[in-house]
Formats: sequence, C-alpha cells, structure tokens
Amino acid sequence: MKLMEIYAHNFKGFSELDIELQGKSTVFFGVNGVGKSSILALINYLFRPWCNRLNPSQGMAFSSLNDEQVHIGQTELQIAIKVTDSQKDYALNRKHRKTIPGRRGSSTIFPNEYLKLTNDIRSKVEKNDNLPIFVSYGTNRSVLQIPLRIRQKHEFTHFTALERAVDNSIDFKTFFEWFRNQEDIENEYIRDNGDNRYRDKSLECVRRAVEAMLDQVSDLRIKRNPVRMVVKKNNEEIMVDYLSDGEKCTLALFGDLARRLAIANPSKINPLEGDGIVLIDEIELHMHPTWQRSILSTLRKTFPNIQFIITTHSPQVLGELNDEYLIFHIQQLQQKEQIIKSIKRMDGFDSNYILENFMDTSSVNLDFQNKIKNAYKLIEANDFDEAEKAINEIIQITELNHSEVIRLEGALKRGKYLHEKYNKD
Repeated sequence: MKLMEIYAHNFKGFSELDIELQGKSTVFFGVNGVGKSSILALINYLFRPWCNRLNPSQGMAFSSLNDEQVHIGQTELQIAIKVTDSQKDYALNRKHRKTIPGRRGSSTIFPNEYLKLTNDIRSKVEKNDNLPIFVSYGTNRSVLQIPLRIRQKHEFTHFTALERAVDNSIDFKTFFEWFRNQEDIENEYIRDNGDNRYRDKSLECVRRAVEAMLDQVSDLRIKRNPVRMVVKKNNEEIMVDYLSDGEKCTLALFGDLARRLAIANPSKINPLEGDGIVLIDEIELHMHPTWQRSILSTLRKTFPNIQFIITTHSPQVLGELNDEYLIFHIQQLQQKEQIIKSIKRMDGFDSNYILENFMDTSSVNLDFQNKIKNAYKLIEANDFDEAEKAINEIIQITELNHSEVIRLEGALKRGKYLHEKYNKD
C-alpha cells in the first residue's frame, strides 16, 4: 500500500493543499505552528474509518471532524487522499460543514471507496496474503506503560496489527503483552523439542529492529518475577525503564513497528519487509544529534518497504535527505496562508547552511556574531589595537583555532600590512 496524493480544501491553516507523493517516503519541515502536524492529522483522519472497519473489536470511533478545523473565514472543509494497493487506486474522502445560523453542521464520510479498499484487503488476508499496515506515532513516544500483570489474554490476529494504530501514541502495553505471549511460545518450543537454538521468527524481527538503531542494546526479553522488560546494555542487564528517554523512544518506535509487521506478515520469510504507511511526528524527539543523522537511513534499511511520512525541525535530519525522499518546506505568509515548496535533496548542505537558509535561524549566537562584526569594523577603520582586544575577547569565548578567529587574525595581519605599505608610500 502506498499514499499517492494528499488533498485539502479549507482544512486548518490550508485554504488549498494538493501534494503528489508518488508513493515515496516524505519529510515535511518548517517552524512551529506552520502546519506540519496538520498534514499528518489529515492523513490520520482519512485512515481511521478503514482501520476501524478492519479491526472493530477495539471500539474505535471514526473521530469526527469539527468546526475548529475549518479554515478561518470559511464554512466547510474537505480532505482526501489517493491510496494504491495491488495496482488498484482508492480515493478516500471526508467533508465537514460548520454549524451556522439556520443550518446544522454535518460530517460526511464517503463509504464506497472505504468498502472497496476494506473488502479487497480482507480478501487478500483470507488467501493467506499479508496485510499492509498503517500506524501514526505522535510526540509522546517515550511514555512506556509496562503492566505489572496481564489480567486477560489478548487475541493476536492479522488485524491486531492495526489496533490503536491511529492513536498517535505507542501502545506499549499491548507490545509488552504480545512480546510475553511470543516468548511463552518460543520457550515452550525449546522445552518440548530440546532445541536451545530455536528463536521465534516474530520476536527475532523485533530484536533485530531494536538493535539496528540501538547498537549498544541487545537481548530484549521479559522477566517474570517481578514482571519486567529488560535488555543488555554494554553487556549489563538493565530494566527498560532505566534507559534514557531517547533510548526508550527509539526502542518503542522500532519495537512497535516491527511487532505490527510481524503480526501482519506471518507468511513472509522476513516480516520486516512488509509494506504500509507510517506517520512519525518530530522524528528527532529526544535524540542526540548523532542519532538524528542516522535515524532515517536506519529506518529505510530496517523497514525497506514502508512509506514513511515524517515531520522534523532538525537540521541534522534534513542534512541526510537524498533523492529517495520527497522534501517539502512549509512556510507561512503574512496573511496566515501556508505555502509549500518542494526541495530536491538536502544531503549536500551542512547544518549551519540549513539553519540560516531554510529555517531563518542564525547558526551562531547573535551576540557572538556582533562581536565578530565589530572586530572587522575595527580592522577596516585601521584601529588595530582595539581590533586585537576584540579578537582576544572572542578567543576567550571560543578558542585559538576557531574558524572565525583564524579568519579575523588573517584579516588583521593583512590590514596591518596594507596600512604600513600605503603609509610608507
């Protein structure tokens, strides 16, 4: 399954939005409040009815659109996406009209395309084919709810892969229950067959996925008394609760996505090669800049057939984007209208260039910039004694081999040389 096109009319800050995605992984970036998360919300709203039809047991409502989502000054909105699966196209649409004097508001879901897509997917699964997944991850990914006990057995079918997929959070409780259930199956097989080398395929998918990003973490497992999830970090066993927020966030994201793929693709030799659409808001959340540099490439290698739709503020993330991704820069005009510009690739730009040219942010402290400008002005005015003092002040802030210090000292030497030369003449 691939997302091919996004359309919106009068949705939140967008009066008109029409983006061709061509089934490619996509990154949206821009300042806070410009509409990055609104685009993910739009996609999420349109997938909700489909997820509910395939997994109604969770009792998930369709989550109606509301008046607050209608663009300022307008009375109705429409959102739509075009999805393709098995060479068939599906157009999913929703509309909402505001309540105004003399007319009640209404929200409309157009059921025919949803029914076609749902029936086609059900038919595939009944033929032992694999289920494409959809899941949306919001910004509260580091909150891990580890149950102290499992009060009731959870049934895990193909369609469990879509359970709570649109909640914008990681369902770590279900992840924990599933992992423990699979460990019980794994341990039972080892006990009954005397094969200590046996590993459950779906558990191995999760372990591999987690270790792909957390290279110091291994051997994810459940301990029973008391019930807890543990890992080995640098060969020392620790509880998952004691990992850093960045590590927990990453473990939860990679682990939950791998679990969903393992459930949805039982007939695949490598379930991590399953397909689907995954939304991730603020991909860099809680991550060290080194991880921000590697997160996208690791996601692509670990889940090669997933189409990722991602938002970010991070110049480190943006600096890794090549032509495998579509890149859209969302900007806001003075009239509070959003515009979206397509950018070919950004892997040739360093973080400072991205900050200054795409994010309207200085790459260095403004006071520091002013000190540098002042030093150059003193050199241009041939006030070399004061210029030296200004440079020494900058050295106190940075260090002798700082690039700006080296350039300033070069400019000072050249200024003195030219001043002496022309004064002699």
